[in-house]
Amino acid sequence: METKRIGERTIRFDSPPIIIGFASVAGKKEGEGPLGNSFDTVAQDTTFGEKSWEKAESRMQREALDHAIAKAKISSSDLRYVFAGDLINQCIVSAYSIRGMETPFIGLYGACSTMAESLMLAAMTVDGGFAQYAAAVTSSHFAAAERQYRFPLEYGGQRPPTAQWTVTGSGAAILAAEGRGPCITRACAGKIVDFGIADANNMGAAMAPAMSGKTQPVSLGPEVWVKGYLGGKPSKCIIRFGASIVKWDPGLSCRSVLWYNEAS
Repeated sequence: METKRIGERTIRFDSPPIIIGFASVAGKKEGEGPLGNSFDTVAQDTTFGEKSWEKAESRMQREALDHAIAKAKISSSDLRYVFAGDLINQCIVSAYSIRGMETPFIGLYGACSTMAESLMLAAMTVDGGFAQYAAAVTSSHFAAAERQYRFPLEYGGQRPPTAQWTVTGSGAAILAAEGRGPCITRACAGKIVDFGIADANNMGAAMAPAMSGKTQPVSLGPEVWVKGYLGGKPSKCIIRFGASIVKWDPGLSCRSVLWYNEAS
């Protein structure tokens, strides 16, 4: 019997998991932006002392997880599951990050949704009584993502106007059945909405239409405002594909939040 469902895709946690520790590690460019003082660690060397971008991202992700564990005041051996993901093939960044912890690892790939996905699954695990503690982790690295999705930086290719700039950063959260902190009361899983975007560089335009379906089951009021960088012409993208439930707030974008103030 489905006793924890609200509507079509939203679930309710009877024993809301509590986030008892969280941490973030960011790159130099992100540290220079408006949120610079909010990160636990800002790296001045985006290689993180490693010989490849992928190894650098793995080191960054592990630092975020270690910070979160320390702030939660638990041991890594207390974790029953680690839900982690990244943007690289076979989640190899997360696999090498978690390697050596001797904790069950569940690799995830949701691109921009990986943090929300990992939090949802970790919350379901804790609420279901399958774990006292679980971790949700994700990361991305600009240089590693460029090699994965476009061209290596060494190639020197010109970026098209619609190409997004991937964040160099990692976030981690420790969920617990008991403790003090913010709790997760509900979660909503999205679904695929494909409007046939053909521009491989404009990932934002491919993801934006899904918001029209993703937000409907959640009671957020009559209007849902989507704030995020979708490329060079975000508002036209939304209008052209007729996602009428979604409105664009031109005063804020992911770029302005992370790197500089576009609204000024």
